[in-house]
Amino acid sequence: MVVEWIVVSIVIASDQLTKYLIEVHMHLWQSITLVKNVLNLIYVKNTGVGFSFLQNNLKIVVIITSILIFFLIVFSIFWKGNKNWFFNLSMGLIIGGALSNLANRILTGTVTDFIQVSYWPVFNVADSCVVAGAIGIGIFFLKRDGKSGEDRIEGHDKGSR
Repeated sequence: MVVEWIVVSIVIASDQLTKYLIEVHMHLWQSITLVKNVLNLIYVKNTGVGFSFLQNNLKIVVIITSILIFFLIVFSIFWKGNKNWFFNLSMGLIIGGALSNLANRILTGTVTDFIQVSYWPVFNVADSCVVAGAIGIGIFFLKRDGKSGEDRIEGHDKGSR
């Protein structure tokens, strides 16, 4: 659990620092090519979530995101299964990224995005962490001890049927 909250702190700090640096050193819509036709820095403000979904619906985005973060934290704390470093790392990436973007939405009404890979929509460090963490959790549940999900529900393991 400690690993998870260290990861959360690192994700929030690095996401907020990179957003700050972009906001201070670039002007809105400025683009800097890092690798031609592959990677650009472009400073944009996003009022929605992934792929600009729910654009200009701040209250709905904040409410939904807050509820999801709450359930992720509760799940992480009360999960009865075997939590290893990979589980904690993955959950820390998701929670840290989600909290960092939520903080920006609450404080400024927008999220700063600045990484553009080829034709993919512009994103930020927090978004990358959420995606990496979600992939990690998927791998964790697919690979863990060959157990099915139902044996992890307290009091209802396979042997008690």
